[in-house]
Amino acid sequence: MKNFPFIVILFFSMEKCLPQCDTTFTYFDNLPDNVTILVGDSCLSDDDIAVLDSIIIKNNLIYSNPLELGTQTWFNGRLRFLVAGNYGNSSGVNDTIYYLPENMGNLDNLASLYLEWNRISALPESFKKLTNLFSFYINNNSLISIGDSIGNLQNLYFLDLGYNLLPSVPETICQLENLSYLWLFNNQLDSLPDCFCNMNLDWSSSDDGGYPYFAIGANNLCDNVPDCVSESEHFELSLDQFYYSFPVYSPQNCDSTTNYSGELIHPYQYTVSKPYPNPFNPTVKMYLTTPYDRKFVIKIYDSIGRTIDQIATNDIYSRGLHSISWNASKHPSGIYFIKFTDGSETTIRKIALLK
Repeated sequence: MKNFPFIVILFFSMEKCLPQCDTTFTYFDNLPDNVTILVGDSCLSDDDIAVLDSIIIKNNLIYSNPLELGTQTWFNGRLRFLVAGNYGNSSGVNDTIYYLPENMGNLDNLASLYLEWNRISALPESFKKLTNLFSFYINNNSLISIGDSIGNLQNLYFLDLGYNLLPSVPETICQLENLSYLWLFNNQLDSLPDCFCNMNLDWSSSDDGGYPYFAIGANNLCDNVPDCVSESEHFELSLDQFYYSFPVYSPQNCDSTTNYSGELIHPYQYTVSKPYPNPFNPTVKMYLTTPYDRKFVIKIYDSIGRTIDQIATNDIYSRGLHSISWNASKHPSGIYFIKFTDGSETTIRKIALLK
């Protein structure tokens, strides 16, 4: 019996050491490795946790705990950075995100959001509440709309919408006065808002790391293009799809030979730009981009399938952008095909020689 008071006191002292969370926060012990507490303790917002849980449930992701989703950084109990790209490694999500829940807007303290390589087609209306968002990366998705509410994100500095299916962007994008980076390449844009040139963007420059402030290559911008865009040095510029580490020449899709299917390219595939000029005489050019060193065979065929020339025979092309040209001065007018193959993937471009 003499030990009983000591046991009670010890138990009471241990209870006193636990953090006392506010009513809308819950204390989490033994946080997973993907969670970083930047400032504060492990008292985390119930609303923020509920959003993570909704993402998991809505997309049938397999996580036993909402804190396991992607890579998370918390600041004074609020989610500040969320990396939920489908990268195929532990830094992102373990399966594809197709939908963002309507309670997404409750992450109103979020500063950076990474959702690359998923299949998201639209943003929920509540997205307009993310007014602290500073950088938003949603490249390589299936976006067909970003909604008018994008204009509410007044603190947005970096917006990456590359490699999506956007046919247009809303006029409200012009309200983003703090935006310094806007990447719109490899979409299906055929027009831009009248206010577009009023945006405070550096249309033709790049930062110290070589990344453009603005890039809009590989769209369908063929007529009535605003001067700030058509005169930009980055009007026909993209970044390589997988690494996002080097520029890629990406002209607008304005000729009848272009057939864009809207399908996203696997990150390990090489890409071949459309031939230009096309029709041509006597030289045609295109750009080959490969995410890593590989061997290529590049052959020219006539309209009945005969090999009439060869540009490369198992030649090694290093990672990056390569200019490929063919001089047809010795060949008659007609339809030809340029075939690229690396042993596993084949790409064919149709060209017309007109003398």
